Amino acid sequence: MIDIVGGAFRDVLFYGQIHADDVIEMPGGTGYNVFAGLREIGIKSAFHCATGDDWPFENLRHVNGKSGIFVCRNETEILAVYRGVNLNPPVEEIKSKILFSTLECGGSTFEKYARAMKNSGGIVIVDPSPVFEWKKEYAALCDVLIPNEREFESISPSKFKEIFLKLGENGGKYIQDTVEISKNISKKGNFPLGCGDAFDVAVIYGLLTGKGPEKTLEMAVDLGQSVSFLRGSSYAVVEAVKTAKKRFFNVIEK
Repeated sequence: MIDIVGGAFRDVLFYGQIHADDVIEMPGGTGYNVFAGLREIGIKSAFHCATGDDWPFENLRHVNGKSGIFVCRNETEILAVYRGVNLNPPVEEIKSKILFSTLECGGSTFEKYARAMKNSGGIVIVDPSPVFEWKKEYAALCDVLIPNEREFESISPSKFKEIFLKLGENGGKYIQDTVEISKNISKKGNFPLGCGDAFDVAVIYGLLTGKGPEKTLEMAVDLGQSVSFLRGSSYAVVEAVKTAKKRFFNVIEK
């Protein structure tokens, strides 16, 4: 069981140029994508989020207002991000001893959940996106950090128990004190949107199941690479997880 705090967005994805060849809409956001990926593996989670009256997908917690919207072209050019009611999720009781959080719901929401988890003796795993929400005092609330290169440089973390660094087309790196482990990708697809979220899913799975840093990093890079060959955000993450079950995920009973 894991608690997840993060965004749920209406992802509108355009493919092509000004006159798009295709447009797809699906639920997204790092919080949702990680929730969906872990659910596909079979890991139970409490997803703390907020969606508005206009949310057209599966039933999640609704509040009055507009859902968050993410608009992207060709999975490389972000056209708009509107966080909407993601910034006003009701704060609920934590249900586990592990929290995964992004900063999509705002730093204050993250801080409330992280402090509650630390006070209960649990661990906190953070994907620090969007990084402009980060405050240096949050470092004391984090046990594991999963940043990309830009976030890592912006935060300049001096002391974390563990860091799983997302390096995009250069793979990933594990950092703990003076220990560093690197893993490269073998090939790259054209659809990078969900790659970082898939990386998060594999890191969380590895931590939950005690796979160790080297194996966890290998799974994270592998899953992120797989997503780059699939269009879509949450869809790509879920489909990559389905395929990865045959390689390294042992399905956990719900």
